[in-house]
Amino acid sequence: MSIDFQCNKIGLMKVLCFLFIFVCISCDVPQKIKYKGERSKLGKLHGKGIITYPDGETWEGEFKDGEPYTGKGVYFFPDSSKYEGEWIDGKRNNQGTLTLVDSDRFSGEWKDDKLNGQGIFTSLGGGHYAGEFKDDQFNGLGTYTWANGKKYVGEWKDGKLNGQGISTSPDGEKYAGDFKDGKYNGQGTVIYADGEKYAGDFKDDQFNGLGTYTWANGQKYVGEWKESKRNGQGTLTYIGDKKYIGEFKGDNRHGLGTFTWPNGTQYAGEWIDDKRNGQGVLTLIDGNKYTGRYKNDKFNGQGTYTWADGRRYVGEWKDGKRHGQGTVIYADGEKYVGEFKNDQRHGQGTVTYADDRQYVGEWKDGKRMDNISE
Repeated sequence: MSIDFQCNKIGLMKVLCFLFIFVCISCDVPQKIKYKGERSKLGKLHGKGIITYPDGETWEGEFKDGEPYTGKGVYFFPDSSKYEGEWIDGKRNNQGTLTLVDSDRFSGEWKDDKLNGQGIFTSLGGGHYAGEFKDDQFNGLGTYTWANGKKYVGEWKDGKLNGQGISTSPDGEKYAGDFKDGKYNGQGTVIYADGEKYAGDFKDDQFNGLGTYTWANGQKYVGEWKESKRNGQGTLTYIGDKKYIGEFKGDNRHGLGTFTWPNGTQYAGEWIDDKRNGQGVLTLIDGNKYTGRYKNDKFNGQGTYTWADGRRYVGEWKDGKRHGQGTVIYADGEKYVGEFKNDQRHGQGTVTYADDRQYVGEWKDGKRMDNISE
C-alpha cells in the first residue's frame, strides 16, 4: 500500500544553476550560436544582449559575467538541458519551464531559482504531477499519475504524500484518508477490487489500532489490529450468524473469548491458535453442558459433562470422549466409578445401583465381565 515519491530530479536544477556560464566563458561565442550585445573586457557576455541558437530559439536580456542575469527567452545549458522563461537578478523567477537532458520537465511558477507555487512535473517514465510546489518539492495540493495508471490526489509535504488524499490503483483498489511520509498513516478507508473493505486506523501502510474489516461475503470483524492482523479485543461475525467475541493474536482467536452458534449453543473460555484450548464451558441448546479442559477443539483432560436429563460425568477426557478415570451419576441414583475408554466403561470399575446392589470388577466396551459381587 505504500505510495511514496520524491522529486529527486529537480535537485539537479541546483547544480545547473552553477553551469550557466556559456560554452565559452572567456572567448567568443561558438560559431553556430550567435550573440549580439555587450561584453566585458575579458570577452564574457556582460550587459545587454541577444543569443540566437541554431534552431532559432533566442534569449534576450542582461548578462553578468557570462551568465543570464535579467531577461527572458530560451536558454540552453552546456549539458543540453534548457530553461524557457524569465530571469531576474540571475535567478529564475515567474513563469518558466525547465527541461532536463533526460526529458524530465518542470513547468510553473518560479521564485529565486526554485519552483514555488503552481506547477507541472512530467517524467521520462510517464509520471505526471500537477499541483503546488515549494522550494522545488511537491508541497500543498497536487495530483500525481503514474505510468501504470496509479493515481494520487491530495496533500503533499517535501515531495511525499502527507495529509489528506485519495489513492486509486489500476486493479480497482482505492484508499481515502490520511497519509504521512508517503504511507497510509492515521484514519482511512481502503476498498479492494474484490469488494472487501477496511475502515479504521493505519500505521505505515498497515492496519494498526481500531478498525472494521468487511469481507465480500458479508463476514465482518470489528476491533483491534496490529501490523494488518487481528490483535487484541474484537468481534468477528461470520456468515450464518456465528459470532466470536474476545481476544485475538496474529489474526487468530487467542486468549479468552466466547463463540456462539446460530442455534444458541455457546462456548466461553480459552483459545490458542484459533482453537478451543485450555479451560472452557460449552452450553448446548438442548440443556447439556460441559465444563473443563479442551485441546484442539475437543474435550481433553479433566472435565464435567451434565446432561439435561440429570446425568453427570466427572473425570478424564481424550479427543472428545470419556477416557481414563471418571465417575458417572445417573438421574435414577445409579453410579459408576472407574475406568473409561472411547466413551465406554472399560477396565476396572464399580457400579452401584439404585437398590444398593453393587458390581465391582472388569468392564470391556461398556459391558460387565464375569466376576460379580453384590
